[in-house]
Amino acid sequence: MVSVFAIRNFKFLGFTLGKNGKGVYVRVHGKSWKKMKSKLKELSSRRSCQSIRPSLKKIERYMRGWLNYYGIADMKNKIDDLNSWLYHRIRMCIWKQWKLPKTKKRNLMKLGIPEYFAHQAANSRRKYWYVSGMGAVNRALTKERLINSGFYDLATAYQSVHVNY
Repeated sequence: MVSVFAIRNFKFLGFTLGKNGKGVYVRVHGKSWKKMKSKLKELSSRRSCQSIRPSLKKIERYMRGWLNYYGIADMKNKIDDLNSWLYHRIRMCIWKQWKLPKTKKRNLMKLGIPEYFAHQAANSRRKYWYVSGMGAVNRALTKERLINSGFYDLATAYQSVHVNY
């Protein structure tokens, strides 16, 4: 008979079980994590998010189920990283959705960005991913604004699920 802890990266029902200095831990297995991230990538791709609200609903439905299943695992730091990555992806989708430079500039100015910075971001020749990480776009499309428009914040959802265990 072999101990579960003797096998490195022992996978059981999508979890990794292990032992460290603090005791026994339960984490999400790497394959399960990659599968979830690729699904999120598919749900938030530039190709499929012409209308952002249905995409946000699909992401929320998928992640609610995923977090309810994997909520017992220790993954706070990974969830924070995933959350910021997903915010960036959603900003990228919104940026693409605005299409024309004049629309981008107008929408940034509506969201409180000064005209100079709005003009600079709107007329940038850089790709969507780069521009969606710029300061003007980040200040315009803050976490709070995205959450109010229907974004499912993974960190708060994980905290509410993980506290119960």
